[in-house]
Amino acid sequence: MKPFKTDHYPGSCYSAAFRSQGRWVTYSHGSHRNGGNPITNNSLFDLASLTKVVCTLPLCLILIKEKQFDLEKTLKFYVSSAGWFQDPSLGDVTISDLLSHTSGLPAWKPLFSISKDPEVLRANVLQTSLVKNGVRCYSDLGMILLGHLIERISGTTLDVLLNEWVLNPLGMNHTCFNPLNRYKSDDCVATEDCGWRKKIMQGTVHDENAYAMGGISGHAGLFSTIEDLTKYMDAWCDYLGELGLEEEVHRIIEIKGDNQNLPNFTLGWRIAPSLEFSGVGNYEGAFGHTGYTGTSLWFDPVKNTSIIVLNNRVHPTRLETDGSIRNFRETIHNYFLESTE
Repeated sequence: MKPFKTDHYPGSCYSAAFRSQGRWVTYSHGSHRNGGNPITNNSLFDLASLTKVVCTLPLCLILIKEKQFDLEKTLKFYVSSAGWFQDPSLGDVTISDLLSHTSGLPAWKPLFSISKDPEVLRANVLQTSLVKNGVRCYSDLGMILLGHLIERISGTTLDVLLNEWVLNPLGMNHTCFNPLNRYKSDDCVATEDCGWRKKIMQGTVHDENAYAMGGISGHAGLFSTIEDLTKYMDAWCDYLGELGLEEEVHRIIEIKGDNQNLPNFTLGWRIAPSLEFSGVGNYEGAFGHTGYTGTSLWFDPVKNTSIIVLNNRVHPTRLETDGSIRNFRETIHNYFLESTE
């Protein structure tokens, strides 16, 4: 396969990886910022919403396996004050609803404008009114709540639990929250020139709400490398046998979603026909997810095929790059998948 090249892509750099027949091919292009360090397999990208499927989802699955978490239990079973005096009430939403984005929660709200105290922000989310009741709506707020529940049930923080239960067993040694606690800013790929924080984000989480929550949340905040994510997607292509989650993964694969109620999700993952970012990879049986900063994961568990794209499309600004990142993802997916035909 010839190296993938394109002169038109958002942001300033990218890393990409393609798994076919059990082998990975990886490419990196560009520099961190303004001609700085070249991108390598160990350059740290802000994963944005990929945090949902790299952190929150596997931790939920492990708690389900350990019978500490039940998909059919309601939120008020775990937090009795959730959705106080509301009808419909957030307290009546199930864990399955949160994972599949069918809770009725709105997509987002500017928590960062309220406080920088994570307890205050979690309390605010727990009293959010349901505005999309009965309609699938992709929601950061649902994943924030799942992160809170994971910490409440386990008695420890997301970052510690993720290291112990997922990252260390899979050998993902570079993946972390708040990477500037371990790495130099030049090891991290720059994202946006943030007017609110008055600087270019490089090693500090781009997502404003995750930042206000201390950089650690169930919806965003995780940083990783192309090398680490190949290990993670190997685990999914092999049905997460390394983590002992084969049964739980089969449950996810068997859930077909609702094609009439888009965007279409199983538990955590987007599924067809909502894999439009994957070009010719948008077909039944494949799974994927995107991140706002320009990242995406895609895999086909039957064909043991996977594609990872890491890009910083919000650099230096998020404006006018939605279309270009979609085109870039489609182009790179088509290039990889058509090269194996």
